[in-house]
Amino acid sequence: MANPRMEAEEKGHLIDILSALHPTAKKNSLRRMIDHGRVLVDGNKASRAKETVHKGSIVETLSRSEGDAPDRKGSDGIPEPEVLYDDSEILVVNKPAGLLSVATPRGESDTMFDRALIWSSKNSSTRVHLVHRLDRETSGCLILAKSTKVRDFLQRQFKDRSVERIYHAVVFGKPSTKSGVQRARVKETRDKRVRLIQKGERGGKEAITNWSIEQTGPIHTLIRIKIDTGRRAQIRLHMSDMGCPVSGDTRYGRGKASVNRLCLHASSLGFEHPNGSRMRVQSEIPSQLFSELNRKSL
Repeated sequence: MANPRMEAEEKGHLIDILSALHPTAKKNSLRRMIDHGRVLVDGNKASRAKETVHKGSIVETLSRSEGDAPDRKGSDGIPEPEVLYDDSEILVVNKPAGLLSVATPRGESDTMFDRALIWSSKNSSTRVHLVHRLDRETSGCLILAKSTKVRDFLQRQFKDRSVERIYHAVVFGKPSTKSGVQRARVKETRDKRVRLIQKGERGGKEAITNWSIEQTGPIHTLIRIKIDTGRRAQIRLHMSDMGCPVSGDTRYGRGKASVNRLCLHASSLGFEHPNGSRMRVQSEIPSQLFSELNRKSL
C-alpha cells in the first residue's frame, strides 16, 4: 500500500497540511511523526511542525518501520549515546546537534560527557575523560579516553595538529572558487565572544580553515572542511567572512535554517591510537544537511 501523500495547494505550515492529510489525528501525534522522521517534504525528511511548505510541494507520511528509531534511554532517563568506536582505551561517540559536550558552570545534567560516562560505566566499568569539545550546535565525532594517560596522549596530538579533523557544512550561496584556505585570526572578546581580527589589527590567535566544494544545491553549497587549528567558532567565522555563512548560524550568519539546526557536522577524525596504529573514525553526514542543501527557495 502506498504511503499517504498530498500536494500542497497553497503555501502554509507543515502541521496544517498534515492535519488535512490526516484529519482524525491529533496535532501532538502529527508532531511525533515529524520527530520520528516519518514526514517527507519533496522527498526530504521534515524536522519542524512550523516548517514552511510551498505550493506544489509533496508531503508524504511514512510507516513506523520506515521512520527513525527514537533515542534509547537508560534507567536514569538520559538517552544512550550513539557509539562510533569503542575499545579498552578510547570511546568515540556521535554528538547530536544542540547538546553540550560538557556541562557549563550552570551544571547541566544531560551533556554528551554525561551520556558517555553513564554508558561506559555500564558497559565497560570504566570512567571516561573528555579529550576535546564540539560547539553545542555542531554534531559529529567526539573522542573520550578511558584513562588520564590516554587522554593526555590524544590531547598532545590535537595540540601539535597531527589530528586530521574533517567537517561538512551547508553554506548559503556558492564560493567564487572551488577550494581555498581561510587564515583570518580569531580573538576572544572580554564578554567571551569571538570575532575575526581585521587587517592591520594586532592580536588574536592563528586559525586555518581549508575548504573545498563537494556538492551544490539550488541556493546552498555543501563544503568539505579541514581545520588545522581548533578555535572556537572558527569555521562559522571563516565561512561568514567568505560571504557564505553556515546555514542555521544565528550569530554570524543569516538566521535559522529550515531544518532548525546549525548545518555543521564533524564527519571524520584521523589520529594515532595509543597502540601506535593510525586510525580514522567517521560519522555520516546527517540527512538534515542534505534537506537544507536541496532547498529550492528561502
